[in-house]
Amino acid sequence: MNETLELLTKNEATTAGIIFLMIFSCFVALFHTVIFSGLFKAKFNGWLFFVINPLLVLLSSLIYKPITYVMFGLLFISVFILAFIGIIYSGISGVKKARIEQDKINKKYDIEATPIWKKLLGYLAVLVVIIALYYVGFYAIFFLLFAIPFLKFILPNTKSRFLKYQSTLPTSKIRSVAMGLAEIEGKLRTIEHLESPIGSIPCIGYRYKIENISTDKDGDKSYSSIFDEIKCNTFYVLDETGIIKVIPDKIEFVYVSEYDSYIGSGKRYTQYLLQENDSVLLIGKASIQSDNELIFEYENIKKVFAIAPSENVKHYNTFKPLLNSLTLFCSFFGFLVAVVLVTPIDITKHKISISEPQFFDSNQTESIYEIEYDSATETDGSYEENEDFNPQKANNSYNSPYQDSEPTN
Repeated sequence: MNETLELLTKNEATTAGIIFLMIFSCFVALFHTVIFSGLFKAKFNGWLFFVINPLLVLLSSLIYKPITYVMFGLLFISVFILAFIGIIYSGISGVKKARIEQDKINKKYDIEATPIWKKLLGYLAVLVVIIALYYVGFYAIFFLLFAIPFLKFILPNTKSRFLKYQSTLPTSKIRSVAMGLAEIEGKLRTIEHLESPIGSIPCIGYRYKIENISTDKDGDKSYSSIFDEIKCNTFYVLDETGIIKVIPDKIEFVYVSEYDSYIGSGKRYTQYLLQENDSVLLIGKASIQSDNELIFEYENIKKVFAIAPSENVKHYNTFKPLLNSLTLFCSFFGFLVAVVLVTPIDITKHKISISEPQFFDSNQTESIYEIEYDSATETDGSYEENEDFNPQKANNSYNSPYQDSEPTN
């Protein structure tokens, strides 16, 4: 460092050199402008750094010519320092802005704040991921990209429980439904209307979702949920045998179609409605209230209570076997491709060597298959006997390729 400073300060900049550095400092000014406007969100005139940077180079040369190179070097290094600080500042500002917006939504819809233990658990998870990235490297990235979505897919949730039980439980008639876990099907009947968040449409219940919209450099949009609410009034389900009251506490919507949606202020607002006369299928617990009225409610042992349109469930049951076959085929095909990609194959002039698959880094590769072939037809189309790999000649010591001449007595 001292040698560099000494080298820079010992050489005086010529007039041509000063002009060149002033012009080149304008390129540095371009990065300064992008950093301050993009990362720090600062408001200033676009020409500001295109004036300041050349002016600093000029003033340093007028004051003391040997420090002209030092001044230009400082301007150049400042790009990296400001970019690093700007990324941290932008990240903190983004988190703070998202928290303020979430607080506004929580206050508007009367949502309880996230408990402290959940926040601490989130911070701990981030810390574990950072440590894993440091020590594990590539495999930690693999875990984040593939394993977490896979675990999320296979772990039980309300939707998966609903789909599991609807494939095994028989659909009961309401008049003869047995107490306990049951599946019923019928049409909705309103007891008291509810107004939907979008358009104030009369309904039995709704799911209302708000998502933040992010756009990448290619213009592709991604959505992250910041608010998701299901609200229902008590309602009836009616079939040809009877009617049952549904207590909608903890009810979940499965495959309920989107009714309405719009985009505004960088967010997407979507609602899903349950309305009078909708044909639905429910899975939950049948029981009897103290006044001997039959009700349908949350099943707290199996932890399932969900409602889905009958038509969408039939559609799912029709295409589920095809989806299972496609998933199995893709998994098997992907496994074969992975095995081929990690299997070392060495092709020499007359031999193909196939070694054990190398799923992890290893310097020891042992050939387990060797296939000999004649390459004569690949060159001039004429057959030429290959002595090196003729089994009969290979067993004859006089014709061995490793023996230069016949033995003498």
